[in-house]
Amino acid sequence: MNTIEINDPYIGEWTTFIETDRTYNGDAITDAYCDDILYKKVGNVYYRRVLEDSRVDIRWFGALPDGITDCSDAIQQAFISADQFKLSVTSGKGTYLITKTIYIPQNPDLAFLSKTYDFNESVFLIQSDFTVFESGYYDQGELVSAIGEPNDTNNCFGIKFGNFSLLTTLYNVTSPALVIKDWHQGCELSNISSQKFSTLLKSINNYYTVFDDLRTTHQNEARIGERFIFLGDINLNVFRALVAANSLVGYKFDGPLRACHFDAISVEGVTTGIQFNSEVNNCSIVNSYIEGFEKAFEFKSYIDNFTIDNNYINFLSRPASKLISYVGLPINNIHLLPSNIFVHMLGYNQLFENTENDYGYGIEIGLNTSYGSSINNFLLNDFGANYNLNGKIRFPTYLANIQNAKGLISGNYSGQYTRGYDGASGFEVNSSQPNLVHLKTKIKHTWTQIVYVNLQVYVGSVVKYYRGFFIGNVFYEFGSSGISVTTGLESIVNSDGFIDIQGGSYESGDIISVKGEVRLI
Repeated sequence: MNTIEINDPYIGEWTTFIETDRTYNGDAITDAYCDDILYKKVGNVYYRRVLEDSRVDIRWFGALPDGITDCSDAIQQAFISADQFKLSVTSGKGTYLITKTIYIPQNPDLAFLSKTYDFNESVFLIQSDFTVFESGYYDQGELVSAIGEPNDTNNCFGIKFGNFSLLTTLYNVTSPALVIKDWHQGCELSNISSQKFSTLLKSINNYYTVFDDLRTTHQNEARIGERFIFLGDINLNVFRALVAANSLVGYKFDGPLRACHFDAISVEGVTTGIQFNSEVNNCSIVNSYIEGFEKAFEFKSYIDNFTIDNNYINFLSRPASKLISYVGLPINNIHLLPSNIFVHMLGYNQLFENTENDYGYGIEIGLNTSYGSSINNFLLNDFGANYNLNGKIRFPTYLANIQNAKGLISGNYSGQYTRGYDGASGFEVNSSQPNLVHLKTKIKHTWTQIVYVNLQVYVGSVVKYYRGFFIGNVFYEFGSSGISVTTGLESIVNSDGFIDIQGGSYESGDIISVKGEVRLI
């Protein structure tokens, strides 16, 4: 089969064309295809350019990587030609000036065939405020923007787009750099960086899409813009190795989020790290770096299941920083697992903030065993109701399964139903009367509860023992002959509803100390 060699006018290289009567996708070649870029006609013979890996180069269409020539139309034509013949796109490395939005054609091939746009680590230079790349579709043969149109039932499959940087001569570009819509199985945005863009990506109704190695920041740590914006249904997406630095909001989700996964992302220097404005179902964030935030995670709707696992979280010793801010709703289910590491956290009140201080169901806290010197550090009003401390949390002297006045956390110390006292004893000695046993607890009184008591009372050199249990305010004491009702100890209900335990009579001398335990059974 005959071939011819032609010197490409843009790249200055000799290119081989092979004799054929078919296009790259098998259609019959006609004169209309002969653009002297991909197809030529010499005499009555058609020739087709020999491609490497089924790719066209944007330079063949007149895009010059000199940072001066306007490459917008050339790149757009490369996209259209590649799409027409089911080819991929690449470029020679360099800096390409772009002055207007370029549309990315749909790829609605139900065979899931891939289409790759790999720009070979090139730079796209922007000198005015506009969106650089945007999803498009064909309207009566003309490629136009898909943004603002209803969600496309054709969808897009197998588009892989990336491997470039965005630079601008402006202080700040307010238009989203990339606007992607209706991408589904096999689609991926990867290896893209930007500086001085308020928003790198606006994603609309994209399913099964991978967002990988997208890096965006602003100069001088200015908190400007919302770096990643996700709208519509957000299902089965993967967010991997994303960096959203120096922004008001790192990642904003304005649509239901289902079965999505965040892995090795960065939240740095932000007012709000990840903001969920709609329902969240079965999502997770793992292996990520979270630092320099006012709010790391902000939930404004239902949270069916969200897991935070194996992350490095640095509060930078800022007392106002909150890891999780949420609206208390009945079906919430947030899991903060013990594999997370907290650095420079000043208090446990920085873990959760319930913005309405209402329900807060399903908030599960599991901390590394190195954390926690006091149960009372967790008894915070702004946690909301029904938060749970994982049973593996250990304090210096006992296993701390606790509950505050608003939540259910099963326990084995005096404060099981309210706020308790530190230590293994579960009580605090009131020494206002030196020869009367008087112990303060934080057990909320009911007539049906059982309170176990085992005390050693040191009166001078004498040790007295009180062993037994209360049912209501009746004391059943263990003796050598069995259990009997006695007045050795009394249960006193204070005005706040908490129980004090007091001796039924005065001791023979001053009480030196009281040891033992008071426990709610």
